[in-house]
This record gives sequence, C-alpha cells and structure tokens, in this order.
Amino acid sequence: MELRQLRTFLAVAEERHFGRAAERLHIAQPAVSQQIRVLEAHLGTRLFDRTSRSVELTPAGQTLLAGTVDILGRVAQLAEATRATGRALRGELRLNYARTAPVGIATDIVEEFRRRHPEVRLTVDTVTTARSVDQLRDGTRDAAFVRLPLAEADELEFVEVGRDPLAAALPATHRLVRRRFVTPADLQGERIVSWPREQGPGFYDWVVTHIFAGTLPNVARVEPDTEQMVRAVARRAGCAVTTRSRASLLSVRGVVFKRFAPSVPAAPLGLAWRATDSSPPLRRLVAIARKLCPR
Repeated sequence: MELRQLRTFLAVAEERHFGRAAERLHIAQPAVSQQIRVLEAHLGTRLFDRTSRSVELTPAGQTLLAGTVDILGRVAQLAEATRATGRALRGELRLNYARTAPVGIATDIVEEFRRRHPEVRLTVDTVTTARSVDQLRDGTRDAAFVRLPLAEADELEFVEVGRDPLAAALPATHRLVRRRFVTPADLQGERIVSWPREQGPGFYDWVVTHIFAGTLPNVARVEPDTEQMVRAVARRAGCAVTTRSRASLLSVRGVVFKRFAPSVPAAPLGLAWRATDSSPPLRRLVAIARKLCPR
C-alpha cells in the first residue's frame, strides 16, 4: 500500500462521497475511483458499499480506516520530529510563482522562508501552472505555486494555501460597469477573451464550471497572458475573467474591473512539489505553508 492510496481512502471514508473526496484532494473523480479500485484489488476485499445514493464503509473498510488514521498520524509526527532535529539548512530551492497570483499569500510564504532560512539560495520565476507542472516533473523546479485543481499530476503532492476572488475585465463602455457586482449569469452570451486552456487545464475547467455553468464560453479571442487579454478587452474584443490579485496590478485605459458577487467561489491556489522529493529546504517551505495556511 502507498501513502497516497491511504490518503485517498481516508478522504472517501470521511466524506462518504467520491466527488467531495476528489474536490478535497484537488484531483479528478476518476483518479479517486481508480486508486480505490487498486487498493481493493491489492487487499482482495471491498472497502466500500456503493449505491447511487450513498457510499458506506464495509467491515473491512472500517478496520482499514482505524489503522489509516494511526499510520498517517505517525508519519506526520515522524516527519516533524526529523525536521526539528535537522541541521541549519543550506543549498538551493528553485521555486515558481503562478502568473495569476503575483501577490498575496504566496509572497508571504516565501518571505517567511527567506526570514527563517537566509542561508538557502532561492531561485524564483513566474510561469503558468502547466509550465510549473512540467518543470516539477523533469526536476528543474523544486516547488511551485499553482492554480488548482491540477490535471494529470498524480506524481505531485500539493497543499492548498489560499483562495483568490475572481474579477471581470469589461470594456469601459460595457453595460455591466455600472453594477456593483457581476454574476456568472451576466456573462452568459458575452464574447470572452480567454487564455489557452493548455496553460492550466484544471483551472480553466474550474472557471468554465463556476463562471459559465459548465458550458464552454463564447471565446472571441485567445491571448497568451493576462496583460494581452486586458488589452484586447480595451479594444472591445470582449470581456475577460481573471483573479483580483492579478487585476490589482493592471491599469489599462478603457478597461474596468468588476468584482463577482460574493456567492461566486474564489479560485484555489496551491503549493506543489514532487512526492519523491524529501530535501530539507523543500520540507521547510511546505511546513511554513501549512502553518500559515491551515485548512
């Protein structure tokens, strides 16, 4: 059994729902189902009784649940004890910021790391989530702030560090600029200036789900980054959706940023790293992120 499988099992057992477990873990529901099937096959017994309306633990599942809570608790304690007795950190930590989160909790985490471990050489860059995932996989980056959920990234671990409200970028003459808030319904049928889905498939689909009710928007233009998207909005090519943290750094003539209504979910931000990487600088960074962002 792998710790990843046990964490997935624990999420399903506590949520009693595969979809909610997938959302909690920030992975696709089919991946959760596949991990549970593999675990059941390895153990040679069913762990859950599934119906169209409920998910319940079998007696075998209840036995595994008790042991899983104990095992994961002891693993966490062992990791913390090892970190506590480690020597002063040295070396290098290569880190990426997410383009859509240039300020906020990510910079707070990094500044706290710099304060505690000035002897570690920190190399930072700002790239798309997809680029960060590729660099984590090939070992050219140690950690990255990414937009969640991640797609096809089973070899990575991550922790959610915060949520960033969304904003709509509107041409200054648009009918919606007089509103205090905009809602997803306001953007239905509007021409949309978007970013390429391949820059972050999981987050792109998250926006489609929460802003466009799961229906692909009327994309009038695709631009490579937020700056170009906003310039296209200024030229009245359409409206755009971005994060408020990114919008706060942009000022383009002819564009008005409007907040979404409070009922609209905020965009999740995570810190990701390779599951096999146990380097002390990385583990200290993760520990700081968990401490500053308890969830």
